[in-house]
Amino acid sequence: MRNRFSKILTEVAKQDEELILLVGDIGFNVFDDFIETFPKKFLNAGVAESNMIGTAAGMAMNSMKPIVYTIIPFLLMRTFEQIRNDICMHNLQVTLVGVGGGLSYDTLGPTHHAIEDIAIMRSLPNMQVLTPSDPDEVEWLFPLAFSHKGPTYLRLGKG
Repeated sequence: MRNRFSKILTEVAKQDEELILLVGDIGFNVFDDFIETFPKKFLNAGVAESNMIGTAAGMAMNSMKPIVYTIIPFLLMRTFEQIRNDICMHNLQVTLVGVGGGLSYDTLGPTHHAIEDIAIMRSLPNMQVLTPSDPDEVEWLFPLAFSHKGPTYLRLGKG
């Protein structure tokens, strides 16, 4: 799923100058082609997820189309207030892409498990939630997520 997402993201970025990818210190092997093709459209925010969400909100307020990508618990649980207040309340076009749905990162322990993420995101105003089940659905759903004129959560499995 991650590899297909990276491929379709690179294709969409060729068509849209406002797209920018923010990551939380992961995905370097997954996004090598994207980074090589669009070095100015890639921002590693490091292990500062709440700041990454605030940055994405600011970018969206200035006509950019941020895609925010990291492991689900770090993307959603640590940043819930920023997502709610900075993105959803303003109905901003920010695409949150979480990787590792369910128990995908099972060996890393409960801090990396994502079992309540769909319920959390569905509770937010203006949030669109998409959960593709295989790489083909990722390819089909990402353009819908990216073109949505409001916040979207795209949940990816790890494999």
